[in-house]
Amino acid sequence: MKLSYNWIKDYIDLEGITPGELAHALTMSGSEVDSMEDAGGDKVMEMEITSNRPDCLNMIGLAREASAVFDRDLKLPGMTLEANLVDKEIERRECVIEAADLCPFYTARVVSGVSVRACGGEIKEKLSALGMRPVNNIVDITNFCLMETGQPLHAFDLDKIKGGRVYIRKAAKGEKITTIDDVERELEEGMLVIADSSGPVAVAGVMGGKETEVTESTENILLESAYFDPLSIRRTARALGLSSDSSYRFERGVDKASVIPSSDRAASLIIAEAGGKAGLMSVSGQLEAPGKKIEFDITGAERVLGVSLQKARTVRILERLGAEVTEKKEGGLSVKVPSFREDLEREIDLVEEVARVFGYDNIPVTISRFVPSIERKNHSRRVLDRIRRSLPAFGMSEIMSYSLIGQEAAERFKSIVSGEVVLDNPLSEEHKVLTPHLLDGMLKAVSHNLNRQNTDLRLFEIGKIYSRAEGKTPFDEEETFCAAVTGEVDRGWQTDSRPADIFYLKGVVDGMLAPLKLKAEYSPSVIKGLSGAAEIKLSGEKDPIGVIAGVSPRMLKEYNIQQPVFAVQLRLRRVMEKAVLEKHYHSIPKFPFSSRDVSVLCVVDTPAGEIKKVISATGEDLIRDVRLVDIYEGDQVPEGKKSLTYSITYGLDTRTLREEEIEAVHGKIKEALQKDLGVSFR
Repeated sequence: MKLSYNWIKDYIDLEGITPGELAHALTMSGSEVDSMEDAGGDKVMEMEITSNRPDCLNMIGLAREASAVFDRDLKLPGMTLEANLVDKEIERRECVIEAADLCPFYTARVVSGVSVRACGGEIKEKLSALGMRPVNNIVDITNFCLMETGQPLHAFDLDKIKGGRVYIRKAAKGEKITTIDDVERELEEGMLVIADSSGPVAVAGVMGGKETEVTESTENILLESAYFDPLSIRRTARALGLSSDSSYRFERGVDKASVIPSSDRAASLIIAEAGGKAGLMSVSGQLEAPGKKIEFDITGAERVLGVSLQKARTVRILERLGAEVTEKKEGGLSVKVPSFREDLEREIDLVEEVARVFGYDNIPVTISRFVPSIERKNHSRRVLDRIRRSLPAFGMSEIMSYSLIGQEAAERFKSIVSGEVVLDNPLSEEHKVLTPHLLDGMLKAVSHNLNRQNTDLRLFEIGKIYSRAEGKTPFDEEETFCAAVTGEVDRGWQTDSRPADIFYLKGVVDGMLAPLKLKAEYSPSVIKGLSGAAEIKLSGEKDPIGVIAGVSPRMLKEYNIQQPVFAVQLRLRRVMEKAVLEKHYHSIPKFPFSSRDVSVLCVVDTPAGEIKKVISATGEDLIRDVRLVDIYEGDQVPEGKKSLTYSITYGLDTRTLREEEIEAVHGKIKEALQKDLGVSFR
């Protein structure tokens, strides 16, 4: 955006303010001036306007900023077409909106009997100072109004528009148009166009068509002023590789309330410069009436900024920025946000407006009193840190994957996904869904490494997964752990190599939870995309927190992986809630412990963990440890049965257990196993 110092003086008295002072004030208030140069007796500033401030992409908008900063009145030009310039006998051109989602509001006005010629005087000088090439008085006036008000306008040669109607519709597949830059362009299906009965005459909001452009032979024009959907214009401009001053502003959102006044302003200037008469305006569609109100507490703003604000000055700042301010009895303010400031949504936004106009450099710099915190990290952060520190001991390497994945990837493990969070405007189809699981990123990392001959992998990631409950707008994000192993996990010159398997990965999970004083329980499960899967629960809890399994051959093929991979995913919310980080020390036992083995014969479906639970519960305080030491299926074991051998360690810290005490408890354990699980003993 370029700002002319001479031009802006039409709207604000800058007496006593040099171009340099104006540039500094605008920069300090948020409208940054990158450079300034001479332009035929004028000073032209190159502005850097942020995307949330489309209201500053015009002279009046920047003059409004200067008005607030320098506390001077804003002088607006006449924005209403005088009645004596309107000829009601001129036939209106009907406008039909067929794509209301992309164009909710469209206006057109016929101006007949114009004399098209080169434009001279102030308009030409002002446009030339900004580096805009003069075309003719009609086109130059639409460009002048664009730079003045920020509302893009377009003038068609009315006599070249075929049929009695103008259609605002989506382009059909294969339609073409030659734009005013003499380039024939093929339109994509769904692009918004302005069309007559024969086809497109303009790419809406981007560029007009060559066939209906205004030339020296033009006598009657149709003046367009409309509001187009910003996203539609942005997509069209990018797809066509075509950018214009109009599309630049439509992409960022024009002032809805300025559509009609800007048309009136342009029509007045056209009649003054080119003669003719204006017809009545054709209006199609409607826009929601602006009028958002925000309650503003000056005392609260003072607490945020750390300075005292004068109420009168605060009200004046907001009013000079275009807001309507009503003082309330309790001392606060009710602020009606202007239509051109859709970025103002909350009270804190108004605080920022007051602060930047007041001047950040006027806010005193103070060093806050530092109060040291005993705990710099919260509990959850410390839990995550401890997990990260424990995993390298297992030879695990940490990875980071993308938070956005494709729709197909999100649905590959649908059994463990609930409520996908899909972006409305993704950059690509591969970055459309906020990842509902970490398995996709993990398997892509495995595939990437395998393709580079790194065949022995132990990888983990701690990241977030996203989900949304059905019918709810906010989405949930949860810290999640994912790990995968493949290839060989133990390769030494003196020992045989050990291939990765689910039991190694289970040991990683158990070893990760042990420093947190947590234990995991595993139960078989069936999950699509995984084989030999088991649900993982924290000991004593009902709801699973994750799954551990081998990746199915079909799924491995999807990721171009040719060797077995075993993976685990754990949601960490309950882990962080139940984790115990405090360390407790115990003295070395003074008295000896005694061990007994028990070998049970049970059906193959009996979980080994259930047997261990019964042993631990029955042994009460005398049991120090229970370990599964052997599993046997085969000869001497009936079909459908398996033999499990457990080593049970008994002992007390206060004395040595007597043999009869150990035998009594050991007998109770056997009775409980036989009664509760129906096992027999070998």
